[in-house]
Amino acid sequence: MKYVFPLLAIIWMLCASPVVAHKFSTAYMDVTKQQGQPVLLWKVALHDLAQAGLIQAKNNHQVSWQQVLDSEPQLQQYISERLRFNSAAGVCSMQTAAADWLVQRMQQDTFLLLPLQVRCDSNEGWQLSYKALFDSEHSHKLLLSWQLPPDKANAVLSAKSPFFPAIIAD
Repeated sequence: MKYVFPLLAIIWMLCASPVVAHKFSTAYMDVTKQQGQPVLLWKVALHDLAQAGLIQAKNNHQVSWQQVLDSEPQLQQYISERLRFNSAAGVCSMQTAAADWLVQRMQQDTFLLLPLQVRCDSNEGWQLSYKALFDSEHSHKLLLSWQLPPDKANAVLSAKSPFFPAIIAD
């Protein structure tokens, strides 16, 4: 009798239906300074870009480098619409070139590394506005490493808090 319950538990575990887990959508961004201007490195999962329709792939989990390169115009447009960097003088210009893009394997997923060059007319009041992938992945988060003096910090940006440093309400 003392073996009945453990045996039933083992049988139950073997017969239970498999659980399918939802994979969280997380991107990373490093913000540093070079030659007096901000430099951003956005690391975003290829799967997330494909799921958002920014990379045309038959299978969101198998994206080729050629498909990434073919999607450069869509990615460039998306970046200009969803990522903003501001200074005290207003909106800063931002650009990236596919020739600088890389892929990296991180946490069992393949990420596209997009270096973004920023040009601001002021070295004060810098702020990032991040509104990428929230339409296709409501739980999407950006893990931000902000290394611009005097505000060296790590932050999590989401659809509810897309700015860093945060906008302070009066």
